[in-house]
Amino acid sequence: MKIKFIVSVLICFVANDLISQVLLPTYKTAFEKQHQFNSEVIKKRGIKKITFEIVDKKDFETVVDKNLIETYEFDTNGSLLRYYYTTIVKSIERNIPLVTQKGRKKQISFRTYIDYIYDTISTTYIYKNNLLALKRYHDGLNYYESRYFQYDDKANMIKEMRFKETNNSTDKQLFILGNQVLLSTDSMQFFNYSQKQTKCVYFNSEKRPYKENFIYKDSLGNIIKIYENYVAASWIVQEQKFSYTGNRLISAEYFGNANTNFKRKVEFEYDALNELFTEKQFKNDVLIKEISYVSDKNNGLLNSFVERDPINKSMRIVKLKYDFGGLSINKD
Repeated sequence: MKIKFIVSVLICFVANDLISQVLLPTYKTAFEKQHQFNSEVIKKRGIKKITFEIVDKKDFETVVDKNLIETYEFDTNGSLLRYYYTTIVKSIERNIPLVTQKGRKKQISFRTYIDYIYDTISTTYIYKNNLLALKRYHDGLNYYESRYFQYDDKANMIKEMRFKETNNSTDKQLFILGNQVLLSTDSMQFFNYSQKQTKCVYFNSEKRPYKENFIYKDSLGNIIKIYENYVAASWIVQEQKFSYTGNRLISAEYFGNANTNFKRKVEFEYDALNELFTEKQFKNDVLIKEISYVSDKNNGLLNSFVERDPINKSMRIVKLKYDFGGLSINKD
């Protein structure tokens, strides 16, 4: 307890210099389910691991704790090393008889319990020269899929190779590469028209161009628009637009017509300290999720957040637990 108290005091002492939200919305991850972390804050705070403890609640019902967690592990530079989470693959319902006796009569009732069987899904990240070189996905059983990345001298990704792999290790906590089966290869070529406009051409495994991206930036270097079209079907359009206040992302919009016309929008709001406060997600102009973030006012670390689903009338409550190189702080 003394050690935890000392760590808390030290964090409070440096809080004024490190005020910044742990989660950092970016144009790359605005529409992804996996959270994007502020590597600067992770590095400065010496955070080694963050665990999300998750419970769900339906409106007018009690909280359901299914022991779901998400865990993020980081290196000393604040870069994500491993992400893993539990998922329920099977639930078993048990009815336990309860015997009560009133006088000479026995009454039998049943209480229902649900046991859950879990899998752990994980992704491992490996870096080279501070750039992501490998991302390996594991489904919790025997399937591994890896993506290998190559870059040019301007840190633009110019090649992505996707492999199905096997693990020769009998210990699933370790990975010993067995064989690889190439699933696909994408190559990219960049053309800089100006400081604010770049074109990227994508080539498939046969080195044929199949897609073009036009990337637009503002005067601060923020990406404000990505326009994407396909060579074989020029009528397919996928467009993303981004708005900022300074360098803070405040909205992201997506439009695509590869199947039917489809729109997504995410709005971010910040408090007086420029900390992420709320997030609203829309699908075809209908609000599908609203997230409220709660930070600890003493040290600036994200304490918890609540995801509200207005359509299904439910919410997900997530509490964060921090690990500082062997010392953990549970943000209650």
